[in-house]
Amino acid sequence: KIDFREPQTQQPTQQTDSSPEVATCFQIHNQYIIIPIEEGVIVIDQHAAHERIIYERTVANFFNSHTQSQQLLFPYTLEFSAGDAALVQHLFSNLEVLGFQLKLFGKNTVILEGVPTDVKPGNEETILQELVDLYKENEHELKLEPRDNMAKSFACRAAIKFGEPLNQSEMRALVDQLFKTQMPYVCPHGRPAVVKLSLSELGKRFGR
Repeated sequence: KIDFREPQTQQPTQQTDSSPEVATCFQIHNQYIIIPIEEGVIVIDQHAAHERIIYERTVANFFNSHTQSQQLLFPYTLEFSAGDAALVQHLFSNLEVLGFQLKLFGKNTVILEGVPTDVKPGNEETILQELVDLYKENEHELKLEPRDNMAKSFACRAAIKFGEPLNQSEMRALVDQLFKTQMPYVCPHGRPAVVKLSLSELGKRFGR
């Protein structure tokens, strides 16, 4: 089940982008959500949209030191390389705020007892390694501030993926939550999350 809880913001903001009236929405190729509107259609990249939602929620949690975690029924014992284990130790306090419940065991072993609530069931065992891998990549290429790097890395790895089917209620919830974020039209990396196609643009494509 995908978690589309209300994103929290760092401080009250003037919301300039209202959610479109969603009478009907469609998912194509399990990748994009199509919404007919009066002026044409809106196309939403489901992964980029969910990234934006999770990113802003994570930034708000860091800002407020607010932890949201789900306890695992059976903890996972994770083995890391020496470098990755050192990075986990370095980021330990931020990982805890993010919602990871961890215990360090030995030099390279981590006991995972809880994960952030945004982690989809079935991904609990792999999410921390995926987060660490992307964190290192971003650190090398983008030189991000550590918490922003973690928020972006986690949002990317926890967001719904291309090829993942969504039902009507999940699509509507995603759209509603997306347009309550501060920057709904782009993902945290600056790529488009929403594209609007007007009737006039469509008409030009058909030679009208």
